[in-house]
Amino acid sequence: MFPRLSYAQRLLALMFFVSFIMVFFNSTTVDLSSPSRRLPYMEQYLQNALRSVNTVQDAQENVDNITGRNGHQKGWDLTTRTPPINPHEFKVLINPSSLCQHKNLTYLVYVHTAPGNFKKRQTIRQTWGAKTLMLKYKMRIVFIMGVVEDSVTMQRVNSESDRYGDIVMEDFQDSYRNLTYKAIAGLKWISSYCTNVTYVIKSDDDILIDMHSLMETMSSKEVKKYGTSRLIMCNQWLKMKVIRDKKSKWYVPEEEFDKEYFPPYCSGSLFIMSIDVVFAMYDMSLYTKFFWVDDFYITGLLVEKLNLEHKRLNDNYMLNARAAVEKFDKDEKRELKFFHVHKLTDIFRMWKRLRSEKNNSCDNCFTWVPPR
Repeated sequence: MFPRLSYAQRLLALMFFVSFIMVFFNSTTVDLSSPSRRLPYMEQYLQNALRSVNTVQDAQENVDNITGRNGHQKGWDLTTRTPPINPHEFKVLINPSSLCQHKNLTYLVYVHTAPGNFKKRQTIRQTWGAKTLMLKYKMRIVFIMGVVEDSVTMQRVNSESDRYGDIVMEDFQDSYRNLTYKAIAGLKWISSYCTNVTYVIKSDDDILIDMHSLMETMSSKEVKKYGTSRLIMCNQWLKMKVIRDKKSKWYVPEEEFDKEYFPPYCSGSLFIMSIDVVFAMYDMSLYTKFFWVDDFYITGLLVEKLNLEHKRLNDNYMLNARAAVEKFDKDEKRELKFFHVHKLTDIFRMWKRLRSEKNNSCDNCFTWVPPR
């Protein structure tokens, strides 16, 4: 897969890299306004260089350990292959590498977000992603994003990261067509820095999770019988028609995907995986041609290649944002656990009611202080 470098070779490579950057800064005049440059973030990248230089190799070694690549196979179809056709070579600009350095973690939640979505991230931190709940359920949360050209937004993200320490940023352009890069960034980071959890939960930043009910579900007999390997649970889509309307945001030309319907895949709003699936997905993504529809790429193409079976949690989802609040108010039995909600004020109101019903404490969950 990737060449195994000796310690001396790694040290020499790192010394060469740092020397090159020092010469570059001392001898070159650079147009910082060019969107192709990453120099505003280079200082922080250099600070992370010692921690990040082995990211790809460490991730691959973790994949080997989980899948048994260097010994007995563990049910995965992961054999030695030719060089990757979809290498994920983006640089890590912000890296909370110590986030999961705790012995007794069970869950990691990674949230797809955009740099400008400050209020959405803050809402999550003050509701279902609050620190008190993270500690209670042996959980950590991290937000995955790319970069934008607006320097003010980037500076605010850096300040936010300094304050909360829960942001992962790579240097791909954060856009709708690059969501697959964001998804792989999450898989890669987990494979490098959060290998000690049992389950991984992927969420979007406009989702409200009834965290208390979710934890009850995770400890139920039904989920326990699934085991803690080769597991992916989600809202499964069947017979989703491929959009051929060129005016649509989801238009897919036939040369990109020639079938009339997508094979089964998960709603990307939220899905739950065992940690071995994360490792295997990251490995398989390196050998699976890039496709911009991230939900299908990650939970359809990769899942199919890994010969996994989706476990359906469809009855737990309310993904119609217009109806979510009404459905929530009428759901007396609390059978719904995941809600797509547009208004942040609705998320706070709904969470306050859930907290009241469950009689769970959550310090500072409802004092909204947006980042400056």
